[in-house]
Amino acid sequence: MPAQPTGNGEWPGDRRAELQARRALRRQQVRRRRLIAVAALLVAAAALGAVVFAGSTGGKRVAGRAAPVKRGRRGAEPVSVAADSTPRPDWQPHTGSVPILEYHVLGAAPADAPYPDLYVTRPDFHRQMDWLDEHGYEAVTLDRVEAAWYRGGTLPPKPVVISFDDGYRPQFTYALPELRKHGWAGVLNLKAEGSDLYPSNVEAMIAAGWELASHTIHHLDLTTLDASQLREEVAGSRAILRREYGVPVDNFCYPSGRYDATVIEALEAAGYAGATTEIPGYASRSHPYELDRFEILGSGGVAALAADLSSGP
Repeated sequence: MPAQPTGNGEWPGDRRAELQARRALRRQQVRRRRLIAVAALLVAAAALGAVVFAGSTGGKRVAGRAAPVKRGRRGAEPVSVAADSTPRPDWQPHTGSVPILEYHVLGAAPADAPYPDLYVTRPDFHRQMDWLDEHGYEAVTLDRVEAAWYRGGTLPPKPVVISFDDGYRPQFTYALPELRKHGWAGVLNLKAEGSDLYPSNVEAMIAAGWELASHTIHHLDLTTLDASQLREEVAGSRAILRREYGVPVDNFCYPSGRYDATVIEALEAAGYAGATTEIPGYASRSHPYELDRFEILGSGGVAALAADLSSGP
């Protein structure tokens, strides 16, 4: 559980320093591994190009791997409900750390986008999902992870949570069918008001096995709000989503990753089981309201995703 706040509701000085150091270390590790992964990818591409060139100019057939065949883990045909939304016989108890991926907009960034790196192109997203599948990962909801962590549930051998923030339209039009091809469910961190998704879109995602989590009502910096405003954004958003969609809404996502002890107390009071941050790293059961996530940026591609996951818990 998180450290207890001081009497005035603020983090103890050593806890603030620990969080700052943790963020800095994780970001440094991620940057280093991403650079190594990109360099390795470039070397491999150059070597492959040399082999292909030699084969084409020498008139000899070059032995190599066959072109990969696109596939879903449970077959090529799409399924209406994610196969990994319910446990399977080969799943095992799991209380270790789990990676959570963080996506925003799927598509090319417009020229005037203030944060272009929050846009991941659809071909890149497709390649990243294929890479996860080919390397044995299986996407599950955060609810499913928490059931394993705290209630004796089970998970696949290499679980991963794929989360989407805010409620952008391509999360329905593209992410939903892309994950469905692999038999996977995602987590939709939805603003209770003002998202790009229609209620029918959200209902379709829930029906496909996705988890609905709260991302407040107005996407405000929660650390700047008074008690009444904080309660509205935290407890109020959960009440709206539960009423609108008839699902539990067990988890929360901090807007811009901003939180403190007072915010965590509000989450506990509202009945949330956990909350995701923007601190890079594997999520751990020992910090339910400070769950790390790997933010997937448009500049990274598959190499950066592989580097993130190679960092280990």
